[in-house]
Amino acid sequence: MKHMTAGELRGASLVAIVDDVPAGLRLQANSIEADLGRWARGCSCGEVRSVDRVAVLSGISAEGRTTGAPLTLAIDNAAYAASLSEEAPGQASIPRPGSADLCGLLVADADDCRAVSEGSSARAEATLVAASSVAREFLADFGIEIHSYVTRVGDAAMREAAADFEGFSYSPLEIETSRMRCPSPQATRAMEEEVAAARAAGDTLGGQVAVVVTGVAAGMGGFREANMAARLSRAAYCAQGVTGVSFGDAREVSRRRGSAAHDVIALGEGGFGRASNLAGGIEGGFTTGMPIVMRAEVAPSPALQTPVDSIDLETLAKAESSSIDYSPCLVGGVAVAIEANIAFELASAYQEKFGGAAMSDIHAAFDAYTRRLRLAAR
Repeated sequence: MKHMTAGELRGASLVAIVDDVPAGLRLQANSIEADLGRWARGCSCGEVRSVDRVAVLSGISAEGRTTGAPLTLAIDNAAYAASLSEEAPGQASIPRPGSADLCGLLVADADDCRAVSEGSSARAEATLVAASSVAREFLADFGIEIHSYVTRVGDAAMREAAADFEGFSYSPLEIETSRMRCPSPQATRAMEEEVAAARAAGDTLGGQVAVVVTGVAAGMGGFREANMAARLSRAAYCAQGVTGVSFGDAREVSRRRGSAAHDVIALGEGGFGRASNLAGGIEGGFTTGMPIVMRAEVAPSPALQTPVDSIDLETLAKAESSSIDYSPCLVGGVAVAIEANIAFELASAYQEKFGGAAMSDIHAAFDAYTRRLRLAAR
């Protein structure tokens, strides 16, 4: 399953095309808008914003099922474009430190930062999140769910137990009702204080997010290029601002001897399993059937209100850069964007292994595979 997105901050619409979608998948527009709502709240630290409206323009039947043709999704961006204040004079030629502005301009042989910043902004990920709802619906058909939550913003962090590194310990309601997408009320309050201080200074904050995927079958992935840890790491890094990825309780495992660092193989009702999940659901590049547990470090957004030193590309003199597309903390939105990229990666892995043309054929191949795994443990 592949996707392509297009659109700018000031454009009338944001568009996504999703290709290689199997025929017969039920798709609901309200689930797409629900995912966009989660993403928008994460980018705005829980502030109420109008929900983006999504139109499905192609690839779906009157009964609400995919036809096998490419899906085209369009988001009305007029209200967001109108909400942008006018940028300071001369900012178009001043790249923002920490962003793609300078390298993007050098690669494209251009001189207007907006050509890069409007395509690489956090707002551009709205189309990714909308498109990923197709992959999420596909995965849900096989019992797979993707969850994320914020574990740290700035210096404010939630206390985590060992169980938090082995599976999903919280309810979605605990996460979605938090302004910071954090299941801990105490940590949420501390994070809100950090955000308020950063907002007052026109500054931004980074942090850390946890992503947990449940229901993935054992044996997905492979050696070398097909390594599932590598594929999911790449998916996470494709989200804006991600600077580091780890699986399971990587820090604790690295401190142990090998005899105490690996998950003991055991037999259960469903076949082979593990007595623990220190590895975070992936061993040797393959999924183990246990929850996939990831942590991602997120850098502060380069879209600052407070001026920072840069260079004016027109005069090559020192200058100060700032941004009109400002939010003090995007960590919650990045968490949802990571979910989106992972959804596409896992959907593609399932199609590679079980086929991709029709949902009925994929289900038949998947059922045969899982039945064989159960029989192998008898």
